[in-house]
This record gives sequence, C-alpha cells and structure tokens, in this order.
Amino acid sequence: MVQGNEFEFDIQEAPTFTYVRVHMKKGQHIQCEGGTMIYFNPSLEITTKKAEKGVLKSLKRTLAGETFFLNTFTANDDGYLGLAPVFLGDMMHISMEPGKRWIVFSGGYIASSTHFNTETKFIGAKKMFFAGERAFYLLIDALDKAGDLFIGANGAFFEITLQPNQLFNCDNGHLVAMEESVTFDIKRVGNWKSTILSGEGVITQLKGPGRVIMQSRNPREFAMYLYRFMPKNQGGSSHSNF
Repeated sequence: MVQGNEFEFDIQEAPTFTYVRVHMKKGQHIQCEGGTMIYFNPSLEITTKKAEKGVLKSLKRTLAGETFFLNTFTANDDGYLGLAPVFLGDMMHISMEPGKRWIVFSGGYIASSTHFNTETKFIGAKKMFFAGERAFYLLIDALDKAGDLFIGANGAFFEITLQPNQLFNCDNGHLVAMEESVTFDIKRVGNWKSTILSGEGVITQLKGPGRVIMQSRNPREFAMYLYRFMPKNQGGSSHSNF
C-alpha cells in the first residue's frame, strides 16, 4: 500500500497487465477516464459529467485522444475501486504539487484528484502537419492543493530527467507525460525522401529542464501492425486472411 497526496493505492500485476487499486476514505472523490473502471466497492457512488466546462472544451479534449465524459467516484463510506488502461502496459503515479503542471499526451491519462484543472492545448498549426494524433495534449494543474495523478503506458515506462537547455530527440508516439518546464518542437530530420519513406524522418525535440516519461511501444504503429492481419473486404464480402 502506498500513501499518495490524497489516496492510498496499490499498483498491481505490473508491468504488462497493470491495474491500480485505489483505496478511498469516506467523503473522498476521484475522477477517471471513461472505460478505465474494472470494479468498485458498493460504498462508492458513480456520477458522469462532461470532462471540461462547456461542450466545445469537452469536444476539444477528444482531439487529444481522451473521452468526452469523465466518471467521478464518491466514497459514501470507506471503499475501493480498480482502474486500468485499455491497452497492455504499465501504470504510474505522479505526485502533483501546487505550482508544477504536467503535460499528458494522448491515451496517457487514467485518473486524478477532482480538484485539478485540466485544459486541452493545441501545439499550433505549424507543427500539426507532422504531429498527427499528438497535435493536442492535456495540461494538468494541481492548483493550490497537492493531489494524485495516474497515467498508463502502452508497454513499459522509462523516464529521463533533462538538465537546463539539454536536448533530446524522440518519436512523439512514445511520449506519455512531461513536466511543463520541458519545451518541445516537431522537427524533420534528413532530407524529404527520408521524411516520407523511412518512418523515422520526423522527430520531437525536447528541451530541458524537467522530467519526461515515455512508453516502450507506439500505439499507432502497433495498431497499423495489427491492421495488416485483419480480414479485408473483397467484392463486398469479408474474407479472412487465415
């Protein structure tokens, strides 16, 4: 059992089929991404609402790969619930402190304290062409009270800490979260032939200082790999490749 800023929790079955069991005391609340709940104690009550204030802001959140609605669990008495990402991989707890904001990329957000302020941000039109599904991200702020954030990875987590002005290149599909103090830019490497044909011609360049949390698998590349083996429609009927 680990004591967070607000909740006690256990991260179990790591690192491949990971889920978190959050223990809640009477009167506590936690908000969760839709589709992440595995189970919850009958002493907990669930309510569902728009992820952000206003329909347009909630719709914008879906562009960041998250759900339009969030579920909030309230403990009418001491209880617990189990949460997990939709993909295979690990989970991590981030201790959120006032004055330090985190960026969370598509699919990384699982659950958090309810008092957090969450905004969907756009990286800009200039970068959007290369960023693809990572053109939007969540900016999470603990405001004036510490709390708990739970994130999920596709595969295993690995973390680096960048020093001031230190540069680091990566594939943006492997980014999960990072401190807001880390800045990033989408860049082309090599010539246009490399950019179009290699699959590695566009990178995200990070600049410190701050923590960066990455995942060992790229969700989009994994989905494209699986697509190769899916049955294809031929002449109006579905035929299996097997």
